[in-house]
Amino acid sequence: MSSTIVLAAAEDVRSEDSVQLIKELSEELGLLYGGDGTAGFQLSDVEVPRSAFIVARLDGYPVGCGAIRPLDENSVEVKRMYTRSDYRRKGVAQAILAEAERLAIHFAYRNLKLQTGPLQPEAAALYERMGYYRIPIFHGDWDQVLAYQKDLVQQPASL
Repeated sequence: MSSTIVLAAAEDVRSEDSVQLIKELSEELGLLYGGDGTAGFQLSDVEVPRSAFIVARLDGYPVGCGAIRPLDENSVEVKRMYTRSDYRRKGVAQAILAEAERLAIHFAYRNLKLQTGPLQPEAAALYERMGYYRIPIFHGDWDQVLAYQKDLVQQPASL
């Protein structure tokens, strides 16, 4: 019997699984919005301090990904959120976001920001369910962008 527990953890953005997931997401976004679907994301965006690339796995199989990259000292951006179509509505995106939030707290950020598009209503609904609220567009010059933020509760340092 297979597990239904999705495990999401930081992995090398240049691994075969990571590169394949990013490629699939870019192709999907390119079909939706035109262009190459990368939204300006570069692998090097998550190879800097206080950043991470997250892969979600179900029984070891890569089923989704996400990333956090620094915007400034207090804010980190969630990028490259993707779940393979056969694994949607199974908690994959929630597991990725939970890990992104855990890492953001670990890296001492105060909030996470992200942008999605109006052709992805399921994504927007997920972010709202997970406690993100609408904010003005903070990056890029696209005319149709939904921007969100989630404020993090900082845990007091243990003595």
